[in-house]
Amino acid sequence: MNRRGGSVRYDAKKMTMRKFINFDSDIASRFDDEDEGTTIQPQRHLRSVRCRISPREVIVYNSLLGTAESLIIRNYLENRRDHQLQRGAGGSSAASGVILNLIKVPRGATFGKDYILQVIGQYVDDFKPILLKVERNDLVFFVEDDETAQAIKAISRRVRHPQSNQPISFLVSRVPAGFSSIGANEKRLILEVMQSRYKADEHSLDLSEFGLDPAFRAEGMIISLIRNSVMMAVVDLIDKHFGDVTALSVKLSFFSVILSILRFLDYFANLTYRIKNLQVLDLSSNQIDHIAELEKLKGWPVHTFYFENNPICTTYASAEAYTSAVHRVFPKVTILDGIPTQRTGDLGMPSLDDDQYKIPASKPSYYGSEERRSLIEAFVMEFITAYDDADPNNRKNLINAYEQNASFSMMAENLPDARDKRPYYELVIVCILDLNYKTYRSSSHNINYMDKWERYREKILQKGAMDIVVELSKLPRTRHLVETFMLDISMATDKVMCFALQGFFQDGREDFTEDLKFFCRNFVVKCKGEGKVAVLSDMLFISGVFAERVQRYRALLSGLLKMPPNLDAREPAVTGGSGSNSASTSAGVQQLNPTPQQLAAAGDVNMQQQMIEAFCRDSSMKPEWSRKCLEDQNWDYSVSAMHQTAGQAFLAVRDKIPSEAFQNP
Repeated sequence: MNRRGGSVRYDAKKMTMRKFINFDSDIASRFDDEDEGTTIQPQRHLRSVRCRISPREVIVYNSLLGTAESLIIRNYLENRRDHQLQRGAGGSSAASGVILNLIKVPRGATFGKDYILQVIGQYVDDFKPILLKVERNDLVFFVEDDETAQAIKAISRRVRHPQSNQPISFLVSRVPAGFSSIGANEKRLILEVMQSRYKADEHSLDLSEFGLDPAFRAEGMIISLIRNSVMMAVVDLIDKHFGDVTALSVKLSFFSVILSILRFLDYFANLTYRIKNLQVLDLSSNQIDHIAELEKLKGWPVHTFYFENNPICTTYASAEAYTSAVHRVFPKVTILDGIPTQRTGDLGMPSLDDDQYKIPASKPSYYGSEERRSLIEAFVMEFITAYDDADPNNRKNLINAYEQNASFSMMAENLPDARDKRPYYELVIVCILDLNYKTYRSSSHNINYMDKWERYREKILQKGAMDIVVELSKLPRTRHLVETFMLDISMATDKVMCFALQGFFQDGREDFTEDLKFFCRNFVVKCKGEGKVAVLSDMLFISGVFAERVQRYRALLSGLLKMPPNLDAREPAVTGGSGSNSASTSAGVQQLNPTPQQLAAAGDVNMQQQMIEAFCRDSSMKPEWSRKCLEDQNWDYSVSAMHQTAGQAFLAVRDKIPSEAFQNP
């Protein structure tokens, strides 16, 4: 307990570093910064604690005794606890049963196995989980070292998931691991056999037909890798003596006894956290009959894989399906069962670095035709005007805007910035205390939180025009800022058009304060003829915003307004009616008529050169000075009107311009 009454917050990394003191007591001072030296108590204190000691008294004795004496007491208590657990496990092998620390992460599968392991690795040194698996959406695994377990426990609820912002809990308990330990003689003999099968020059370890090795038969021992205790001993020895292995073989011959054949890979999968650079793996001629067993080995950078003569191989109808299944587990495999192969998705795919293939450039204000432009912009303005009605119930008038079988979904989430900050950390009123935002979140169809709504998805995914407008009427009153609109056309044909509308809006209050929210609305509309469209799909995204994000957005909007629009209506928007050849962006959903000044300011070299030549003729200045004058006025000069803008600036400073700026008469 600390002075405030709360529990002590331990340094997880320091806790795992302390375990090296057991090997060398001289390095204890590197981790323990104690002002007072430890005092060795008389030996009678040690004799007094060898009796049955209560675990609650260990803290008292630790404060009375020195480091060595505390270690003796702790080991005594741990051994007694393990013996009790072994007796509680029962069975004939209870005496040799292994007691390990069980780590349970509630909802760990939702957070993601890779993320959980990454978080633990940041705080805990030399972290190697054992028998990692998912049980009812919880991530469960064992760790052997007590200090590692306590270090993991120390970070419980101190780490938050970056997407959901939920604290991650780590529950620790001592339980029987489900396998027993083998004798010292057996382990010594296994090590000798493994050393004889290891090729140091090739970094390869051959465990094929391991149980039939002559050394085991000479001693009359039955050593089989299907025994959990033997496999765990092999895993431990590989971790200690053969950590640099890059090639591993566990294949069997056709005539191998059935007791040596692998079918489940739970214990073998522990090697994925101990061998990091395995490139060649041979599991041929075993009894693996489900792809889920092979998926337990994900993470190895295997490029040569042998898997033939396993029952699962016969379940695939074609070689392509078999290859694809293997590549989902080992995406880097280039040799499968001795045959060169490549990923199906890579066949015939051009390189992005190839100059022959280029991504089409975005075209500002590109609609494909003027008719589509007027149709889309008219729909957007009419839709937003009706949506922003003073009475949200009047949104039912939008029923004619939706197709009879249209769909609507909404997602509300605050996106973090590059510093992993979220809007509600800075603008509290926008998110946590904003009841309007709470309304959006209650209907949010966010696939990252599928476990929250998958049982009642029909309530937040609206189908049909009537259900859609009823849902829209329940949302808060809004006022969209049309001057912040950006329209992105992803596909436009004579029958169907897809576009996204984004910008800022205010909601929920009579006076509409300056607190903004960002929205992005993706429409898929069907052309009905006579200048009418009907919405097939409407997906709405809402997020709080930072003040800095608003500034960046407005800067982006200003840059788009300066770009000259593409007014070539003769170029088709799609090829073959299958998709768009280019993305389009229309700022402010307004039709812009480009002027020479806009073209020159946007970087049109030809227009700039024409304006410079005209200015040279009218002012008799040299080209470089003419360019400088035009750039100072942001190219705001008309060739035919010398009295406008740049011409006025020139006449105002005519007497101050040096003579070398003018052309020779």
